[in-house]
This record gives sequence, structure tokens and C-alpha cells, in this order.
Amino acid sequence: MSDTSQHFVAIDMGSNSFHLVIAREQDGLLQILHKEKRQVQLAKFLDSQSLLAEEAIKNGVQCLKEFSQRFSELAKTRVKLVATHTLREAKNRQVFIKAARKALDYPIDVVSGHEEARLIYNGIAHSQVLQSSNIVIDIGGGSTEVILGSEQKATHLASLKCGCVSYNKRFFTTGAITKEAFKQAVKAADKQFSNLGPVYFNQDWSLVLGSSGTAKAISSAINDIVDNPDGITYHNLKALKAYLIECGHINTLNLPSLDDKRLPLIAAGLAIMIGFFRRLNIQQLQVAKGALREGVLYELARIEHQDDIRQRTITSFSQLYHTDTAQARQVQDTALALFEQICDKWQLSDYHWMLSGACQLHEIGISINSKSHHKHGRYILDNADLPGFNQQQQQMLALLVGCHRKKIDYPALIFGDNQQRLIFTRLLTILRLAVLLNLGRSPDKDYAVKLNASANELSFKFTKEHNKQDQLLMQDLMSEQQKLAPLGVHLLL
Repeated sequence: MSDTSQHFVAIDMGSNSFHLVIAREQDGLLQILHKEKRQVQLAKFLDSQSLLAEEAIKNGVQCLKEFSQRFSELAKTRVKLVATHTLREAKNRQVFIKAARKALDYPIDVVSGHEEARLIYNGIAHSQVLQSSNIVIDIGGGSTEVILGSEQKATHLASLKCGCVSYNKRFFTTGAITKEAFKQAVKAADKQFSNLGPVYFNQDWSLVLGSSGTAKAISSAINDIVDNPDGITYHNLKALKAYLIECGHINTLNLPSLDDKRLPLIAAGLAIMIGFFRRLNIQQLQVAKGALREGVLYELARIEHQDDIRQRTITSFSQLYHTDTAQARQVQDTALALFEQICDKWQLSDYHWMLSGACQLHEIGISINSKSHHKHGRYILDNADLPGFNQQQQQMLALLVGCHRKKIDYPALIFGDNQQRLIFTRLLTILRLAVLLNLGRSPDKDYAVKLNASANELSFKFTKEHNKQDQLLMQDLMSEQQKLAPLGVHLLL
């Protein structure tokens, strides 16, 4: 890494945990260099008079001292510290801030609940593709933010006074987990959610997301106790609640996926989540990729929203691995020309972007080694952080790149359901044909091709002027017939 790289540091001083994220900008995309979390639990040390205990101040300051060691020697660094609910509430927060400035000489921005909610949505919008109507819940240590948004824009922001640390103090302080304690905690959460405006209720959400640690912990706990779980559903939340009550105490819980420090908070976080599901009639929730700290980072780096997060990611990787953009564009033009002829018959209209992205990145592995570069490209995409891509989309993109040439790794294609595999097979067929038609890397050679598709057949025909012109290409196409046949694609030349 160049010593002159611009670095960005975000520190999220939450009510439960402090988070450090260090990144640098790489062609319009933030590249995360380091992440770290410390459980400070400020909310645990906030008393009934809203005074923060000396122990909490000491723990928080020590955490900031250690965080500073991670970036103190980086060049050209921009740093932002954001504090949330507990420091909003603490009457003696200036005592903490004064001590913190001695340890880390940067301003601390104690954000309002609405600003916290806006930054959360901003972080998610930069990290994944959002829909036309989204609802996000972020259960923190001291507050819960509920945000409505349309694609990249947050439309309604709310911050409620319920959090996993504060509710743990109120309802589960001894570590005992009882039916009555759950009842009271859910009732208290329900009261908070009932204060939301009318726009939050009775909506048909395109996407329901949960961000930050509580949602992740609940998802992991469900995976530990439910056979064949289907994510965070109301049914699975009730199953987890029943399991916690049956165990009766945090010391008897067997949730191996959870950190020991997260175990005491799982019941309180679950009670708030159940209250959310009940009051807003939610059926299922997905864990979001981004959170407040990502929102802070992107604003710090002044990277604006783009219409397509996935395209920004693809462009960044293309530049990062120095692809031959002219060749990638030729393959893309050919592939999309073929795609347009058969996308309706093969029901691929929604996957134009996937094919385009695979064309742009199909040669990124050459930066490692030209030999078996398709395998290197697949490895890069399998293991990279790809903002805008969910896990299944990332797997499909990686496999398209990994199988765009030479032998097809048939065993690797057993993923998803039958429909997803069929879509992948059809996209791969188009990509491989486009690559074959551009093997000569000549911008002057423009094969005019006519495709016609049925359920499992693809008719490939040159125009008369190109027929028999390129015998080597015909041999390649005949070889391709044999490679595609095991996928159930019958290529007719």
C-alpha cells in the first residue's frame, strides 16, 4: 500500500459496543482494511439519574486509546467519532468527552436519534441493493432505530428508548430467563413501537432488514437451535424464546455460535425483536450488511450514492485488477447482443446486469497468472467483499467467471434451487459463446450471429458472409457442444 493513500477511520461509540473501522478509497469504493469491536457496555453503567459511572468512563477511554494505536501511524487519515444513545442521555457526558479527547484528540459527535437512524440507513444503502419500500430495525444497547426508505433514500426516521443493554438491566438483570420476564419485556417494547407514526403500520414491505449485533446474534442463535432454519421468522423467534425460557438462566444456554459476552443480552434483544414483529405485523427479516459505522465512513470519504451499487463494485474490481477494458467491452457487447435475442424465451430479463458484470470481470484472474486465470478470478470473487451482492449473487458471479472458459466445473454447479441453476446455465452458455467469438482479441472481427432458443436447445447460425470463414472457430464451437451437453444445453450449429 502506498504511504500516500487516503485513509478513513470511523469509530462508533455505541451503548453496548465500540466499533472501529479503517478503510481507504479505491476507485470510488471503500476498501475495508481493519475492523474491531470491543464490548464497553456504557448503558450498563448509566444510573437512574442518567449519570455515567466512573468505571464506564475509564473503560471507554481505555478502548479509544487502544483503537488509536491501530491508525496513529497511517498517512493522510481522516477520523470521525460518533456517539449514540447512552452519551445522548448521560448528564455528565462532557466528563467522558473531556477524558476521551486526552486519549484521542478528535471531536466526538454525539448524534441525535434521527441522525443515528439516517447514518444507519446510509451505511446499509452503500452496502447492499435496496428495494422500493424498505423497513430497517437496528436494536442497539440503549435505543432502537426504525427507518423507512425507498431504495437509497431514507424517508422516515424514528429512535425509540429500548435497547438490549437497558432491557437486560430492567428485566433480566440476574441472568434468570422466565416467562414472566419475557412477557414484561415484550410488553414494554410493544409500547415503544406503538408510538411510531401511521406510515409504519400495515405496509407491504419489499425488504425487512435488521442491522448490527442484535439481529446477527438472533440469527446465529436460531441456527443453533432450529433444524433447517429459514432465517429470522416469527415462528423461529418464538422457538428461540421457548428455548431460552426452558433453559431458565444464561449460564445454562448452549448457543455455540454466540460470543460469551453476547449471551447475557440475547433475551432482551429477542424480546424487542418479538415486539417489533408483533406490533408491525412482520413475517420475516433479513440481516443487513451495513450499519451506522459504514454510513459514517462513506460520508467521511464523501462517496455519494450511485444508482447501482453493484456496478460501482464491478467497476472498482475491474480497475483494481487492471483488466483489459477493451477486450472486456468487446465480450460484453457480444454477450448482450446474444442475450437480447433469447432473453425472453429463456426468461433472463432480470439478469442483464449479472451477465454484464461477468463479462467485465471475466479476466480479472490474469493479474495473478494467465494460466488458469478463470480459476484465479473465481477465487477472487468467492472471497472478496462485494458491496451490493448478496451471498447467492456473489456465488453466481464467481462461478460464471470461473467457468467462462475451458472445462466446466460441473460439481461446483450444485447450488440454489432448480430454477437458479437453470438461470445460471443459460447465462453461462451466453458468456462462453461471447468469449469464444472474441478469442482473437481483434476489434475488426465482428461475427454476425443469429440465435434461436427453446427450453433446452440453442440454435447458433452465422450469416452467409461469415459461414466457413473461420474453421478454427467452428472447431471451438463443436468442442463447446460437448461441454454444454452435460448441463442440459443442446447447441445446434
